[in-house]
Amino acid sequence: MSHLLFIQRENTIPPSLQEAFSSTAVRLVIRKSPDEAKSAIERDAFDTAVVYSQAGADKLSKSLIALRKMSPSLFIIVIAPEYDLMEEQVAFDQGADLYFAEPLPSQTLRRILIQNDTQSSPQSAASLSPVTDRPASATNNAPSALHILRDFSQVLGFSLDYKAFSQQFILKLRDYISFSRIGIFLETSAKQSLVKNGQSNHLECVASHGLPSDLIDCFQLSRDVGIGRSLHQYPRVLNLSGASNTPFENQDTSIRKEFKILGCHLAVPITDRERTIGVAVLNGPVTGRNYSEDELQLLYLLMEELGLAIRNSRLHAELARHGALIENVLSSMASGAIVVSEDLEILYANRAAKRFLDVNVDETRPIDFAELPTRLAMPVHKAVEKGEVLEPFHITGPNGEDIFRISIFPFSQKGELMLLPRPTMVILEDFTKIEAHKQNELEETKSELIGLIAERFAHEIRNSLVPLTTHMQLIDKKIDQPKFQTSLKSALQKETGRIKRFSEQMLYLAQNSNPSVSVVDLETVILGGFQSAKKHSGNQKVRLNLGDVPKDAKIEGDPEAMAYAFEELFLNSIQASEKEATPIRVGIQRNDEGILTLTIRDGGPGFAAEAIEEATTPFYTSRNTGVGLGLSVAKKIIETHKGFLKPNQRSEQADWDIKIELPSTLAHTLKNT
Repeated sequence: MSHLLFIQRENTIPPSLQEAFSSTAVRLVIRKSPDEAKSAIERDAFDTAVVYSQAGADKLSKSLIALRKMSPSLFIIVIAPEYDLMEEQVAFDQGADLYFAEPLPSQTLRRILIQNDTQSSPQSAASLSPVTDRPASATNNAPSALHILRDFSQVLGFSLDYKAFSQQFILKLRDYISFSRIGIFLETSAKQSLVKNGQSNHLECVASHGLPSDLIDCFQLSRDVGIGRSLHQYPRVLNLSGASNTPFENQDTSIRKEFKILGCHLAVPITDRERTIGVAVLNGPVTGRNYSEDELQLLYLLMEELGLAIRNSRLHAELARHGALIENVLSSMASGAIVVSEDLEILYANRAAKRFLDVNVDETRPIDFAELPTRLAMPVHKAVEKGEVLEPFHITGPNGEDIFRISIFPFSQKGELMLLPRPTMVILEDFTKIEAHKQNELEETKSELIGLIAERFAHEIRNSLVPLTTHMQLIDKKIDQPKFQTSLKSALQKETGRIKRFSEQMLYLAQNSNPSVSVVDLETVILGGFQSAKKHSGNQKVRLNLGDVPKDAKIEGDPEAMAYAFEELFLNSIQASEKEATPIRVGIQRNDEGILTLTIRDGGPGFAAEAIEEATTPFYTSRNTGVGLGLSVAKKIIETHKGFLKPNQRSEQADWDIKIELPSTLAHTLKNT
């Protein structure tokens, strides 16, 4: 396989070059600059480097100089989006081997990469052939490497407990290395799954042979001093005997002291191929000779295999702890949790879920998917098989009284392609009390609203009945008097009109249907509403100042309802006006999207800040008269015409009291087109 370094300012291959580098025989590493791969380049980890030149000749020159400095023998190819003679000259001057400009000859480039990979192989065929010039006696008597690895693979698979198989490892190692004393010292691992596993400085003895038990209980190595520090910094075989090819820190007295305490003179690092996780300390052969180079190499490699097995064992233990933690969390939840596999098998159900399914919480038998209620099984089946996930919904429990909220969560990583079928988790939350509380709140709200409506009805009707009752008491005595007849007629008209208006307000508030659709001229309904409000208020002096009306200011809706809405708005403005001479001002504008904006300002003080939020609430009023339905009714009618009404506190930027927006017929036309 060819190892290729691709350098460019983005972390992706340009689309035009993807085909050229799509071969499975190429291991591609992308970096923004040579400095990001400095160590790998200096160690000759790459067969070829490709520099994609996008930032000009100066940037290219710096990249090539850096590459050549890090690795003089590295094969370098420069690729440019388009041909540039000066850039080509710079590329070759700074040590590039090839220069290409797009469009790229993909097949040619692949052949170059494969050929360069073959030529850059540091070993010849002869160097890869097995050594055959050993003495016959050594070949026949020594166990083969395959035999040794087979024996130790059986030992390292003996158990998931790294302490147990480490002890078995020591016993098996004695069959090949004739020591009489050994200790395996490892970094301690976190025993709590919630604690992040950091690097421990203490190395405790987890397995030993020939070392006193009391010594093991009270003695540890450390990464900070002595043997642990030396092997952590320089992982190698440390030999107190001072062989010529095994350097040893003679000046480090702590190393000698630790060797003396343990009665050993050889230390071998235990690595997991990423870092040193421990140390094996042992004495020499029982015959008193020194270990051979082959024995030392065998010790080093076998300790590496032990380190890998220990790492896997600890990862398994960590996963088991996390699994136990998750199970404890799910079990302690008041909500039910059910995990369903892609094969519709129930992998897990906590105690709350078992209670929902009417299953004994202490039973350990697997729960069958068929035991789920139909209203739960159907959406879960769709979520697993078809990927259809519903919004949270409610179902009743097995007793027909409890109410549960069901949420379905598919197991999928963010950004990953969703494959079907997929495992799914179901959460069952007991909403019985919540729903009961909501129902009680709703009933209380209804009761309060009914009481408020009844109170306002009674108040309004009673106010209307007072003048009528007074005239009724005098009707027998004064029926023939013209003055009385005029007063009676005026009272009947005024009070029946008052009751009628209140009834109409309540009807408009109660209507939820869409208005009848016809073309409504906005100017006509505004003037009609003003005249009705003027008549109803009895104030004939009030004036309306209507600004310029845009051409074809028409809306779709119910002309009668819209006229009534403006009647309520103008009546509210008339009642709020402190000076009769001040006209009610209405401005109308239309934007490019066909939206009509109306602003209304009366002669009163305007809305107070605390009244803005409540102004359109039914039955809210800041005056002693009226029932507080005018703005509510107007808002309801305008919203049914797809518009909105907003009260406003006056300011220099917005000197108006009411703002209304309505879509004109032009807006509907633009939307359809």
